[in-house]
Amino acid sequence: MKRYILLAITMLLTLLPLHAQHKQPDKEKSEVEKFIQRVSRIKSAEIDYAYISTNMFKQMFAMVEKHIEGIEVDNVFGSIKSVRRFETTGKEGYTTLTTALQPFLQEDEQVMGMELMALNREDGELSVIYSDKKSLLVIGDYNDETLNVVFIVGLSYETFIQISPDSLNGLPLF
Repeated sequence: MKRYILLAITMLLTLLPLHAQHKQPDKEKSEVEKFIQRVSRIKSAEIDYAYISTNMFKQMFAMVEKHIEGIEVDNVFGSIKSVRRFETTGKEGYTTLTTALQPFLQEDEQVMGMELMALNREDGELSVIYSDKKSLLVIGDYNDETLNVVFIVGLSYETFIQISPDSLNGLPLF
């Protein structure tokens, strides 16, 4: 399970340029989408933030889909509407983002309509996955120093687990 969490974070960190920040069109948003949008407004030099829109995501996967073996790219990635990624680069940013995401770090079974799907504590690291029917939240806390957060609208946990590390071996980005 830890490899799926690390795979998700690694894949998204590799594919998401930090400078890609676009406004999401106003549509009906879930409570957690609104929450993550508020978190994205935190101003800190020690929190790197990226927003990837539907169109940009489709363009990125159009470039690499011929390298992905064994998965239907449209079935797995076609429903993704947006991706938000946060990464802390210093102690102040870590503290700020950890405080903001506290509801999801309490190990509760349900938070803002999202269900706890996976939780792993190992060697001072914490990996957490929350999901509902239309979104996925992956949090990686590495030895209380770095916090990585990826929030994907349009990707459920069930779809996420269809992605295996073997299917991504052909990607030139890894």
